[in-house]
Order: sequence, then C-alpha cells, then structure tokens
Amino acid sequence: METASLLAQMVASAEPGSRLPTERELCVQLGVGRSTLREAMRSLAFIGAIRVRQGSGTYVSDVGDANVERLISLGLMLQHTKVHETIEARQILEVQAVRMAATRHDDCDRDELQSIMRSLAASSSNPAEASRYDLQFHVRLARASHNSVLVHFVNGMRALFEIWINKAVNRRPVIEDIIGEHNAILDAVLARNVELAAAQMTVHLTNAAERLFSVAGRNQSTADFISLLLAPASGAQENERCRSAAETAG
Repeated sequence: METASLLAQMVASAEPGSRLPTERELCVQLGVGRSTLREAMRSLAFIGAIRVRQGSGTYVSDVGDANVERLISLGLMLQHTKVHETIEARQILEVQAVRMAATRHDDCDRDELQSIMRSLAASSSNPAEASRYDLQFHVRLARASHNSVLVHFVNGMRALFEIWINKAVNRRPVIEDIIGEHNAILDAVLARNVELAAAQMTVHLTNAAERLFSVAGRNQSTADFISLLLAPASGAQENERCRSAAETAG
C-alpha cells in the first residue's frame, strides 16, 4: 500500500499524457521489487490513473470527471450498500445541491438550465432524447452549486441510477411528470427561493425513488450491479438505456 501511495504521488505531480520512468527506474526510485511495483501499477491502472501502451511504456492519464464518478459508484457497490440507502443519500446530496444552486447560480447556469428544459420539452415524444436531457438537468443543476466535490458525489450517485434505469423495460413513460417537476425546481432556483427549491426537489426525488424501487428493489445490495457498471455498453445497450431512462428516471 505504501508503494501505491508513493506511485500515486508521483502520478499526481506529473502532467497528463507524460510518460513514467521505466519499470527498472521506478523500482530504483521507490526502493521496491518488480512484483511490488507491478501490484501498485495495477491498482492505479484499475482506477484509470495510468495507462500502459504495449511496446511504448506507461503514461499518466487525464483522470476526467467520468472516471472519478465511476469510482464513487464502484466504492458504494463494494461496500454492499442497500438500494434504499443509496437513494436516501441521493436525496440528501441533491437537496443540498439545489439549495446551493438557488443561492450561487449565475447567468451561465440559468441559460444552460433553461436550454436543457426547452430541449427536454421538445423531446417529450422521443424517450431516447428526453432521457438524455433529463440526466443533463440533474448534472447541470449540481454544477450550479459551484462546489466541485458535491458535483462529483452527485454524479457518482447518478451512475448507479442509470444502471437501475437500464433494467427497467416496458414501463409507461412519465416524461410529462418529470418535466413539470423539473420546471418547478428550476423556477424556484432562478427566483433564488432556497426553501421552495429544496421542497420541490424533495417532492421530485420522492417520486423518482418510488420508480427506482420498483426496478431495483428497496433492500437489494448495490453489489449485485457491479458487472453492469464495469461492462462496456454496446450501441444497443446505450439505446435501451436512453429509452428506459425516459420512462423511469427523475
């Protein structure tokens, strides 16, 4: 673990895309054997911090938001949290995020949120497109809190919800309800009415929770969904995810 920490510090101080020293050089610098070094490198490669190019070397990755948020979801799954616990945590995070958004949002936040809602309304008859705008609304609203840590956690939770949504098929669309709830939240945020924004988000997430419980089960372990998180989605899976999201998401 100490070797992994030292290697992580080295990676964190390097520029994304830069090449790490050779395996032999790293063993000398860190004072460890090859087996210990390789174990540490596997750990960093797993989380996407480094990538190995055969015949070229090991390079520092640009750890984007998606990787960070995927790790949050994976961590929750490995802890065997229950579905209802995850949804309860989501409610706490997103209600706090909307409180902060109501206070801190700027003109850019307002314009982008309004644009997303116009696109969502225009896509109400197209579940695949509507689902994308539904997800974008929550992501963009979290960003309007202007707290990057909170944004990562909110988005990390969303990765779990997308998996559950992807399991829901043949559900009656509730897009119009989602649009109405989103608009009520946005109106309160733009009016900088903190308490009303929190109340509207609470209503929305309560409704969304019931839809997710019907899909994932209240007491099911999040560990049951690890394979879905780690498996790359095919084009057909992506299309199905979009369709199902519009039918059940919130």
